[in-house]
Amino acid sequence: MNYVLLVSHGTVAAAMHETLNVFFLGNRKDLLHACIEEGMSPDEYVSQLRKVLSVVGKEDTLTVLADLMGGSPLTYASYVISTMGLSDRTEYLCGMNLPMIMEVLDRAIPKPAFGNNGFLQEIRNTIRPFVLPAISECMQEELI
Repeated sequence: MNYVLLVSHGTVAAAMHETLNVFFLGNRKDLLHACIEEGMSPDEYVSQLRKVLSVVGKEDTLTVLADLMGGSPLTYASYVISTMGLSDRTEYLCGMNLPMIMEVLDRAIPKPAFGNNGFLQEIRNTIRPFVLPAISECMQEELI
């Protein structure tokens, strides 16, 4: 499976995950999130990340979207991903918004499941001119 992990300060990632559940009419097993909330210690966040990422298997891939490049949520996530041996199957994107996350999630869905004129195809055609340049720019940045 191709997992997508949203990481953020506060509850941004959780709110985006909840909003995407509305778009996709239910909870997707491939969409995960972890948030550093006020008062949370680094150890608590690392434990949360390990628990969330425990579903990622040896054959799975992972895309991490972070609210801020170089921020604590992304720094700790990359550390946990490294210690779990997932680095070689992980890509990182900086910045996140709903259209960007939907585009990343759409890459993991077989196209015949939605047909040529399906919901995600329509969204993809609408947002691609705006999202792809942003994704390309973020992918050129080195995270670690």
